[in-house]
Amino acid sequence: LRGCIEMDPLGVIAHEGKLPQSLAGAYREMATLTEWAAPHAPQLQTICVHSRAWHESGGHAMQELAYTLATGVEYLRQLNQRGVPINMAAPRIRFAVTVGTNFFLEIAKLRALRMLWSRAVAAAGGDEAAQKLALHVRTSLWNKSTVDPYNNLLRATVEAFAGVLGGCDSMQVGAFDEVVRPPDDFSRRIARNTQLVLQKECSLDPVIDPAGGSWFVESATAELATGAWTLFQGVEKLGGMEAALRVGAPQKAVGETAAKKLKAVTGRRDSIVGVNQ
Repeated sequence: LRGCIEMDPLGVIAHEGKLPQSLAGAYREMATLTEWAAPHAPQLQTICVHSRAWHESGGHAMQELAYTLATGVEYLRQLNQRGVPINMAAPRIRFAVTVGTNFFLEIAKLRALRMLWSRAVAAAGGDEAAQKLALHVRTSLWNKSTVDPYNNLLRATVEAFAGVLGGCDSMQVGAFDEVVRPPDDFSRRIARNTQLVLQKECSLDPVIDPAGGSWFVESATAELATGAWTLFQGVEKLGGMEAALRVGAPQKAVGETAAKKLKAVTGRRDSIVGVNQ
């Protein structure tokens, strides 16, 4: 068995506003599935930490990294309390990160997440194998246009390219018309072939960390990692991600960032081609 069951109760709460069961019940299921999968289906992951709630709500890269990392650490803590050791739990976790069109920043964001996760797992006592990040990438919805949807083809291509250069293990390219209607066969085919061209024709997938060594990307990676770690420590001081969600701290911070982003778009300080430019 390969793939991921994608249990992400805190992600569902953040994205949907509610969970159709208790958190304690979700964590019990998570622990049971993880303990089963480790010996019986070692290539099957059971947990997926999504960044979509923070990205699609308008958060900036540091917030997305910090809250995603805090969610992953919360899951490790909850599993440990239920008898699942760190070296069993961490490899069963996949991170699903949403990528936007700020090309170099998004590459740095994915690289920074790998550093942050390694640091957090090491601090919890995880070995080298447990510190490795399993990374799924999904193209953004936040920046997609209903006014000029064909430009979404270009945005998704840039985002997919950034995801590959950032080191993703798997990818979902959104259809260019997904913000307008249910995607049809044509738009789904184009979305699928976008990543197949990058993989099969451009042969990008065998290259490890192609942006490594670039002064700009390395500097951006380090800056993002440092800032996100500080925000993550703030979440931990509140008692972890569940406690932070209950008091509304991440929601308030991301809401303030989103308001600034929308103001910049309205004032044409940030360009969205075919919408405000």
